[in-house]
Amino acid sequence: MKPTFFAALLCLLVPGWAAADTALILSNARYEAAQNLRYGGDIPRLNAPFTEAGLDVIGVQNGDTSALRDGLADLLDADEINRVVIVLSGHIVHSDTRSWLLGVETRAPSLATVDAQGVSLDVVMDIASAAPGRAVVLVATEARRIALGAGLRPGLGEVAPPQGVTVITGPPQSIAEFARNVVLQPGGDLAATVGAARNLTGYGFLSSTVSFYPETSAPIIAPTPISAEEQALWDAAVEIDRYGAYQAYLNAYPVGAFAAQARTRMQALEVIEDPAARAEAEEEALGLDRNARRELQRALSILDYDTRGIDGIFGPGTRGAIRGWQAANGRNATGYLTVSDLPILRQQAATRAAVLAEEARRRQEERDRADRAYWQALGQGQTETALRQYLERYPDGLFSDVAQDRLDQIEADRRAVAEAAERADWDAVRAVDTIGAYNQYLAAYPEGLFRDIAYARISELEGRLSPAEQAEAEAREAALNLQPVMRLMVERRLASMGLEPGRLDSTFDADARRAIRRYQDARGLTATGYLDQPTVVRLLAEAIGARIVE
Repeated sequence: MKPTFFAALLCLLVPGWAAADTALILSNARYEAAQNLRYGGDIPRLNAPFTEAGLDVIGVQNGDTSALRDGLADLLDADEINRVVIVLSGHIVHSDTRSWLLGVETRAPSLATVDAQGVSLDVVMDIASAAPGRAVVLVATEARRIALGAGLRPGLGEVAPPQGVTVITGPPQSIAEFARNVVLQPGGDLAATVGAARNLTGYGFLSSTVSFYPETSAPIIAPTPISAEEQALWDAAVEIDRYGAYQAYLNAYPVGAFAAQARTRMQALEVIEDPAARAEAEEEALGLDRNARRELQRALSILDYDTRGIDGIFGPGTRGAIRGWQAANGRNATGYLTVSDLPILRQQAATRAAVLAEEARRRQEERDRADRAYWQALGQGQTETALRQYLERYPDGLFSDVAQDRLDQIEADRRAVAEAAERADWDAVRAVDTIGAYNQYLAAYPEGLFRDIAYARISELEGRLSPAEQAEAEAREAALNLQPVMRLMVERRLASMGLEPGRLDSTFDADARRAIRRYQDARGLTATGYLDQPTVVRLLAEAIGARIVE
């Protein structure tokens, strides 16, 4: 703040005494019409260490646009001539070179309305530029869902700080640690810390020879105590002594107590370990359990990279799929996943799943419309001929149960009046239920009461899978090694789409087979009534898409 005459005199007469520096913390985590931030609570907790360091703190937490502007006005009124720290956290949006921090009341802002729903980072930079070489702006970013109008995109746009202003961006946890353990520490090397951290990015004034607080003038802040979790992770990294183990520590504590030691050891190991071994160690450091590996195999399969199974085991098929995805996305194609690969892969899979679910929904709607129209055109099955025509085109259609029930009743009525000999012969034919048996019946009774039924049944049997085809379909389903819980999930998914798989008991009976056949047919898959990998992948993709829509 602007010093009084007495304060200025003290600055001259008493070495080491200086007027208080100023910090502005604008932290929004809970929004009225957008997804809340997961880690936004880390930023307002900086109030205490800033105050202990002797800074005058101006804080606005979960503020609307008016409150954010008041905070900036308070900082401007302070007319700070010493050091300034500005920390921003919340939904940040941009349009090319301009960015805004949104107030908690924001509702689908567009380029035309955003100035009324947030504060411009250009204004923040202008205020910071009043203290060149002594101004740090920390911007915490977190990818969360928000509805935006025309001309805006989520996240920061181009960052071009004014002369002498330092800007650091990264996730909230890392920004908070950086503020406590580097910015406020005497002689803290901002440039080196940012350069070594994977999840921090620096812009503007960054020098390893100029600290924000020189060692002789900064208020010494007690370093953050080493937590039991950090100590345990460091001890494990030292014991393993591999590149990936130290990287796992830095992923969790980019400015932790042992960060410098970790980076020094990684540089030494980088010479020793070959790239393949380092990539493998980096994936090991992610600590993926079997469920997480299955999820990633599903994601790759949805994106049309064949993992040769979804079993949670990263064998040659999965490694090849990972390499293919990495190469197609400009990543280092090692066949091993990195911490930066995961969010990209998961987001692509979620987007693709939503697209597949929407395509399937539209195709099913079109098929159902055609089904209903055909049923209506046939007079809703008032004659035997109409019923058979409907079942010939839509054997698993919306009205197939009704049509079959009516045909069964017609057969029952005929049996009631059939002659005893013909009825006995027909019962024997039905028991055998082969094309040859029905042809023998037609030869004996060319004008028989069950003639139409016999012809219809011959057509049905000719359209069925051959024994070899059925054996192959059964073998493909058996190779999937589906556990009861997965079979139950398939039944529930089919039921949720109105395909009537019958009793939900993880047992694929005739009703379940028909539901699978209807699902496959509606999506252009080979309609066998048995599960194969393309069918399971589509079911999983549509299930993921349904959750995203919800």
